[in-house]
Amino acid sequence: MSMDLSIERNGECMRKLTTGLIPFAVILLAWFTASKAASFNDAVNSVMLILPFVIAVLALFMSIWYKNSRFFFLTVFMLISYIVLKIAAAKEAMLMEAVTAISILIPINLVWLAFISERGIITGYGANKAILIGIQLAWVLVSVLGKSEDPAAGMLSPDQAMSIPAPAIILYILAIAFLLINYILKGQYIFVVFISILITTYISLHFAHRPVILAIFTNSVFIMVVSALFEVSYSLAFYDTLTGVLSRRAFEQELDKLGKQYCIAMVDIDHFKRVNDLYGHDIGDEVLKMVASILNRISYKARTFRYGGEEFAIIFQGQRISDVMTVLERVRAEVEQRPFVIRSENRPQEKPENITGSSKGRGRINITVSIGVAQKTESLKTPPDVIKRADEALYRAKSSGRNRVSK
Repeated sequence: MSMDLSIERNGECMRKLTTGLIPFAVILLAWFTASKAASFNDAVNSVMLILPFVIAVLALFMSIWYKNSRFFFLTVFMLISYIVLKIAAAKEAMLMEAVTAISILIPINLVWLAFISERGIITGYGANKAILIGIQLAWVLVSVLGKSEDPAAGMLSPDQAMSIPAPAIILYILAIAFLLINYILKGQYIFVVFISILITTYISLHFAHRPVILAIFTNSVFIMVVSALFEVSYSLAFYDTLTGVLSRRAFEQELDKLGKQYCIAMVDIDHFKRVNDLYGHDIGDEVLKMVASILNRISYKARTFRYGGEEFAIIFQGQRISDVMTVLERVRAEVEQRPFVIRSENRPQEKPENITGSSKGRGRINITVSIGVAQKTESLKTPPDVIKRADEALYRAKSSGRNRVSK
């Protein structure tokens, strides 16, 4: 059974890798499909031209369902841009004007949407975003419709690619580089999605005069949005949004997979309510994230979960309590030895009373944790039995002065 947790971890890593590769797989599939576009019959062409609207409606519905304003307004912007390109296709001068304007706006808007706060769709903040995007698209539409055809200009051949202006190319490069740097630093999936969408739209604009190929790549953009929203739904269900560790729901599902030998530890942050009262909930949240990051780095065949409030649960599958106690003692010591520096304006004007027994001055507090642990035995046969015993051990650790591990 000691291999079970390793398999679970490998499975989770594989899931994240697969999820990260999906947008690029979609790009490759779109490119392959576009290469075959010349051989499509009328029925296939009709389906391809309708699909962007169908998938966009699905993306909009999912965005509203999950209250994700980023993907909602991204979908709105891309859908209306697609409609503008279809309208402009009637005249080459109009189409070139549309491609120029949209190619400049896409990288700007994607960087903006990647970093805006998630404050809802049908709210004042949502209305402001809608107005800003509406103004941009209205400007594009007026510019396109007001463009007169140049009699001296030759029509683009279907075999030719449309040109994108140099300023837009620079914006694309800067946007991709900026999002890539942020992905490397933060590891957030949204940056992968937005980079993929930038690549896809850059390709599609070169084929704006080819309706079917434009539709194929536009389909790809909306498929990426739908895929990203499925990932969002998974994360909401199984990950704690504040700390990034697995959620209570994931913990309860994990209990059903436990084998014959395992330990469960319950970890509680000492005097957490006092931290919230003295410094505010924003500082309390930062403390939770710091402790979660330490717990989540335990490499000794462990999985960390946010159990609720300031309490975490750790499952050690295939491990004996004697070995686990050593690991937990190291974790307790690491938390204690890492001073938490308060950089907020919320810090009290006067030095607070000792929060953990080891406060080291104004603006810096030492956080400690109490830990209770239990293992499955002949008398503790089920996960609820083990959790109850671990809770009792946690209570003893608290009663004995906190900042200790008890079994």
